[in-house]
Amino acid sequence: MTTDTFFNELNKLLSRYPKAPPNIADSENSDYGEHLAYCKNMYIAFDCANSTDSMYVYDSFIAKNCIDCDYAVESELCYEGVDPIKSYNSDYLEYSVSMRDAAYAANCVNCHDVFGCVNLQNKSFCIFNRQFSEEEYHQKVIEYKKWPPEKVLAMVEELKKRYPVTQTHETHNQNSAYGNYSDFNKNCYMCFDGSHSENSGYLYDSHHNISCYDTASSYQNELSYEITDGTKVYNCNFAVLSNNSHDSSYIFNCSNVKNCIGCVSLSNKQYCILNRQLSREEYERISKQFIEELKNKNAGWGELNY
Repeated sequence: MTTDTFFNELNKLLSRYPKAPPNIADSENSDYGEHLAYCKNMYIAFDCANSTDSMYVYDSFIAKNCIDCDYAVESELCYEGVDPIKSYNSDYLEYSVSMRDAAYAANCVNCHDVFGCVNLQNKSFCIFNRQFSEEEYHQKVIEYKKWPPEKVLAMVEELKKRYPVTQTHETHNQNSAYGNYSDFNKNCYMCFDGSHSENSGYLYDSHHNISCYDTASSYQNELSYEITDGTKVYNCNFAVLSNNSHDSSYIFNCSNVKNCIGCVSLSNKQYCILNRQLSREEYERISKQFIEELKNKNAGWGELNY
């Protein structure tokens, strides 16, 4: 089988099968959403994984009881947040990490009981960056919480103008200097909107990946390359909307497949090439020859349309 023959046949398969419906993989009671993996009790949620009991959330990972949040990562009881990371019981956070009982905080790290603060670290009982005693804070914050959100946010915006804008937003990384909105990564390069990955590069909106390159909206993968909307795939290349798969390449909308190449809309299969079932011996013989040709021709996605 030549590479030209393979890509022609794969394109035919892609046109033969209907495009995948809203991808809700291994999720429960989460019908009103799209691209959800391992979620439970989600409503109007998109591009989320391992999240529960949340609504109106987007691109969130391990979010619980969150409402109106974008990029909520490992956070609980958060409302109206953009990039709340490892935060609890906090509202109106803007890229803030390890926060608790906070509101209207921007670019803050490891703070609790703060209101309307910007660029603080390891602080508590502050209002608009002013330090108060615990008793004073709790007395004053009651009145400030009665303000309309627009008024508080306007004051936070003015406060933000006093601080320089850094080139990146990142915390708790090791040897992972190039990227943005990157947290708790190790030995990663050019990673954006991702966390807890190791020895990986060119990741976008991806979390908990190990030794992966060129992934987008992908979670808990290992030794994989060119993955889009993939969860729990191992040693896979060129995969789209596929989950729980191993040792496979060029798979589209597949689930629980292993040792498959060029397959579309398969589930619980092994030793398939172009959706054809083969014996183990046939698969190993054909795949070895084909993979060598792919390497020699440096072939990638080819002329695929999906």
